[in-house]
Order: sequence, then structure tokens, then C-alpha cells
Amino acid sequence: MVITVRSSIYAEAPDRHTSEARSQKYVNGEGAIRVEHRSLQRESDWSNADFERRSKDNGRTWGQWQDVYSRGYEVSGEDESNTAYGREAFHARHGHFVSAGYQRIFFGGHKAAYERYWKHGEAAFVDHALMVVRQDGSDERTVDLVKYEDGADYVPGNWRDPAYVNRNRGICGLNVDVLDNGDIVFPIEADVGACCRILGLDVNDLFPSCPDIMCGLIIVRGTFNAARGNYDLTFSRPMVISDLKSSRGVNEPTAIALPSGRILAVFRGSNVESSNWRTRIEPGTPAHKWYCYSDDGGRNFTDPAPWHFDDREIFYSAATYSALLRSARNGRIYWIGNITGHSTYGNYPRYPLVIAEVDERGLLVKESLAIIDTRRDGDGEQLQLSNFSFLQDRDTGLIELYLSKHGQREDYPWQADCWRYLIDVDGKTRVDD
Repeated sequence: MVITVRSSIYAEAPDRHTSEARSQKYVNGEGAIRVEHRSLQRESDWSNADFERRSKDNGRTWGQWQDVYSRGYEVSGEDESNTAYGREAFHARHGHFVSAGYQRIFFGGHKAAYERYWKHGEAAFVDHALMVVRQDGSDERTVDLVKYEDGADYVPGNWRDPAYVNRNRGICGLNVDVLDNGDIVFPIEADVGACCRILGLDVNDLFPSCPDIMCGLIIVRGTFNAARGNYDLTFSRPMVISDLKSSRGVNEPTAIALPSGRILAVFRGSNVESSNWRTRIEPGTPAHKWYCYSDDGGRNFTDPAPWHFDDREIFYSAATYSALLRSARNGRIYWIGNITGHSTYGNYPRYPLVIAEVDERGLLVKESLAIIDTRRDGDGEQLQLSNFSFLQDRDTGLIELYLSKHGQREDYPWQADCWRYLIDVDGKTRVDD
């Protein structure tokens, strides 16, 4: 099996200090109506403007942009809140879309909160994961707080309630997978202190460096409850990783059910050293994507281990986003992410971006590996081929991947064009400029 990739610039950055990000989704369970989201970004981990437009003909023509920034952004005194919904999966049996979302509350506003987080290791913002159901063809949503421990629900206007802020802290993972029996599974990054309490461990033995701002992993399983229009949730035994192996704990997990029934989870680790976070990781510790799996329906998972190819070769990967997906064309499982060299450190390098098939055990099939894109002549050393979204075209089965090329220009790192890649998992490998 060989994979074909075609690439082109989809939308140029509007100016030298702004990145152009795009994502698309289908509105209905069937049909050709798409919504495209446009985000303009001038600072890390924050969108400065958001717009949406609609296509009735599968993306060939588009309507006018509508400003939707206020939909997920709120202010309460000096605090800010941002709510977002993740990548949707259509549940054909129930006729709705499911996704995992999150709410992030910034104490004192996002600029000050991020500065305290990065410079002092303070929990200056808190995340809570959301279980989201959207009706077919509608913007109507039912949203539940994901509660893996006792705690209060969110009350508008009472953002600093300790019973809410200090319990059930976590952020959604990167996808929701619909199982053959109608249940769903999705991962969340859950507060590492809470994970340790559930496991009967002392977090100061496992992760003493910066436990207030780092996470473990919980896989959530849901069964639809029609009476209340959302899912009844159960939770796996938490997975935790020592700060001697990953100095940032668990980040950006993705999970999927394999044809065998095994549930595979993959997440981003880090080998970064930071005096601000009092990290304990040793210099020279290798950088990996980590994986674990469950053979009992998602109740118990193996201990996280460095992910590797099917021939047992361990590969290296920077602390970057990745994705697992099931091909609409052939039903096989694929992973998209960065595979880098042995000297990888922290978040870099973020190229090349690759795709590979996942076998029945949950390992990457080395012979299937294909490069989606890599650093080209003239690109900056800090190039990021890691900020992407995707959907699968209902007419062709192609994977459409949209990526903002941060760091492409040395002097203007935020001037990021959005590129589009059309990936044919049954084609012939090439990259077209």
C-alpha cells in the first residue's frame, strides 16, 4: 500500500504578524453541506478572531463570512473564559454528532495567566472537559460537564467557585470514536493530582516537579441516554507517567478502537527541561509519542510506553499534536503526526509531518510510512508542520488536511499561510509543490 499526497496553499496569511487557520466539518450526517471555520492568531494558544462560512456543494462555492468570536468568549470582571468544541463524529444510530469540548477560565485574563503559567508554573487557568451532542443539521447542542470525580457543576457568574475550579479539572482529547455497539470512547487529560488520588498514589512521589499544571490520562466511555439527550459516562482507571519520563505529563491524547476491539491511546510527551517548572527529567532523555491500550473495553490500560513501529524500532517525536483516524475509503486506521530525529528536544523540530497505517496490535506499519510535508528550501528552522485539522471528503474519500505553517518565515514567525493537503491512502506516494 502506497499513499499519495497533493499540496497547495489554501489561504495566505493576511499580514506579517497573523496566522491563517482553517478547519471544515459537515453539518449533516449525510449530504454536502459544509461549514468552514477561520481563525486568525497573533499570539500563542489564543485566537484573536473567528469567522465561519457555509457551502452547500461540498466546498466548491462558499457563502459570506460571519463573525462568531463572541460565541465562545466571555468576560467576568478581570477573568476571561473560552469554550470550544472538538472534532465531531457522526453517530448514525442516534442521528447526531458527538464531540468532546472544553472550557478554559483564565484568572486575571489570558495574557497574565499564560505568563504566570509559563514563567512560574502556576495554575493560573483551569480547564474542564465537556461532552457535546449536536443534533443532525442543527446548531442545537446538549453540553454536559465530564465529571470523573465528585464536584460542582459550572454556574455562570460564579467562575471561581472552588468546588468547580478544583475538581474534575481536565481538557478534552482530540477525537471521539463511535464503537460498533453504539457506545463512544474519547480521551481526556485529567489533573495528575486527581489521577493519583484515584489510584491511591502520592503525586509528590510520581510528579513532584509541577503537579498543579500537569495531567494524566483517562479514557471515557459513553452510552447514550435518550431521556436527557446526552451520554452516561464511565471512566477507565487513570494512566499516569512520571516526570522523569515526560516532563509535561500527558498532552493531547487521541484514542480509537481497532478492528480487534482493542482500544489504542496515543499522546504527546515531552523531554523539555525548565527551571520554571522545576523539571526532573535528565538531559538526553529521548522524545517520544507514548501509547497504551486496553483489551477489556476501556476499563484498564497498559502502562504508557514509547510508541514504535511494527518491526520494534522505536521512533522519536517532538512534543506536538497528532491524530488517529479511520479511513472512510478502506476502513483502516491511520496516524498523522511528526516523526523526527534522535536529537529531538521539547517542541522541536516539528517536521516532517507523516502518515502511516496502524496495525491490529496498535503499532505503526513502517512500510506504509509516507511524508505529507517537510521543511523546504527557504523555510525557517522553527517551521511547524503540526497545527492541522482534517476531514474526509464524502464524495472522494480523500483526507483533506489543513495546516498553518507557523515559523515558515524566519523574521515573521506568526505570518503563517494555511496549506491544504489531499491525501489518498490508496494512491502512489509523492508530494506536489
